[in-house]
Amino acid sequence: MNTWQSVRAYVLDRIRSREWPPGELIPTEQELAAGLGCARATVNRALRELADIGIIERRRKVGTRVATTLARRTVLDMPAIRTEIEDMGAIYAYALAGFSVEAPTEAAAHALQLSAGDETVAIKAIYCADDLPHCFETVWLNARVLPPLKREDLERKSAHEWLADRVTLTHGHFSIMADRAGAEDARHLKIEEGTPVLAIERTNWADTTPLSFARQLYPPQHRLMSGD
Repeated sequence: MNTWQSVRAYVLDRIRSREWPPGELIPTEQELAAGLGCARATVNRALRELADIGIIERRRKVGTRVATTLARRTVLDMPAIRTEIEDMGAIYAYALAGFSVEAPTEAAAHALQLSAGDETVAIKAIYCADDLPHCFETVWLNARVLPPLKREDLERKSAHEWLADRVTLTHGHFSIMADRAGAEDARHLKIEEGTPVLAIERTNWADTTPLSFARQLYPPQHRLMSGD
């Protein structure tokens, strides 16, 4: 237990087994550090990670509780790129650009809580609006916990639509950033390599299990909009 990842796994195991049920206070950082034989800073990092994705709730002078949303199993309304394009009044088009079983990237392994030797199903797709590139996406699926998936399953349906048809998603975690298009990104988005792009990374969860990690790249003219 000398890494924050191993402490995080220890805490998750107890939450998943309901040894620590939703709403219950878990041991303090000091108690966990003493029991696991590690530094308190290591425990703090692990708990911060779990709090950031909504697994636990931390409050000063109260303590750390298992999130009560795990008991309610709130169903995540996952916005689809199809809906985004159709809401623009444009014609939606989807094309599968890649399908492989491979080791996760560092970012995907971190998001899906996998080790470098684990395998993911990596899916690449291009979405178009009125025949113009709208988004280039790569999705890594947690092969350990999801039903088997074949390339032909995704010829007409995106990875997100396939996932939503088979599991109940309860929450997600977003990151939005500026990036520059790599060679493959530029080819699919029909822009010059190195062009600034909008990047959105998303991890989808079912209770305490991360199921998918997606990286979506949008060309420079894209406008991100949100509302009820």
